Amino acid sequence: MQGYRQGHHHREDPSAQKERRQIRGVQGGGQGVKRRVLGFSGRFRDRPLVYIHSDEEGETLVDGSPLGIVLAGAGEGELKEDLLGIIVPEVPEIGPGDFLRFSDGVILKRRHETGTKGSFYVVSKGFLSVSSLFCPWTALGVGILTVSDKGSRGERRDTSGPALERSVPFIGGFPAKTGIVPDEADHISEMIREWIASGLDIILVTGGTGISQRDVTPEAVRSLGGKEIPGIGEYMRWKTSFDNERSILSRSVAVACSGTIVVTLPGSERGAVQCFNSIAPVLRHAVEIVTGRSGDCAGSHR
Repeated sequence: MQGYRQGHHHREDPSAQKERRQIRGVQGGGQGVKRRVLGFSGRFRDRPLVYIHSDEEGETLVDGSPLGIVLAGAGEGELKEDLLGIIVPEVPEIGPGDFLRFSDGVILKRRHETGTKGSFYVVSKGFLSVSSLFCPWTALGVGILTVSDKGSRGERRDTSGPALERSVPFIGGFPAKTGIVPDEADHISEMIREWIASGLDIILVTGGTGISQRDVTPEAVRSLGGKEIPGIGEYMRWKTSFDNERSILSRSVAVACSGTIVVTLPGSERGAVQCFNSIAPVLRHAVEIVTGRSGDCAGSHR
């Protein structure tokens, strides 16, 4: 296919650390084992809570001081002074790039390091308290496809795609593929099929969901087959209509196809992010259902 930018593998944007979404509560719905924080190491051992955040360069901070963050099992002994150990009954298996989600709203991601005691950086900042519940999140591969005639020709800068790239870490995802295609149904469906075949967990398609003659994204997605999930489109329209009544003109749809959740979103940056945020609490659970996975705490995180 000529005349548009092909999808590509993409490294996670560090600026995601600046995009805070307070995700609160570990509630029912997931099959993963929820664990409890017992305390903290070193000079924080007598503290009931600590503030975990990051600076503008993405360096991890604890109460304003640069420190690495690791999980440590109870009784493991003292850690280095430049580390904050989050003391837990037993350290779970967490692979490089996977996430930890805490009931206080804090989300951490394990760095891509070798060794068994990997350190974490901050995705969602906040106060972390003793007795907070947490569970591991397996990283979800997310594709972000922008549908735009002008964008595919390089005549308009895409802002919706990058905004979604910054948002997906808050559900434990990473932008595995990104791309731009024109408002042509065959181009849209062909790219999505390629991405589904590559094993992505979620594909977000931004643009082409309106009622103009060139808006064909819903038709392209329905042509994939699979099971339509009408509640996702319905809820996005309802939720965002309180802020902008024109959102009811959107024809956004979602389907589960060959183990991948495909969701179409509005083309504007604001609309795309608002709609994504509205359904973010259920996306991990949707992936768990269609893939038959277990082990993640996939309950609502609103």
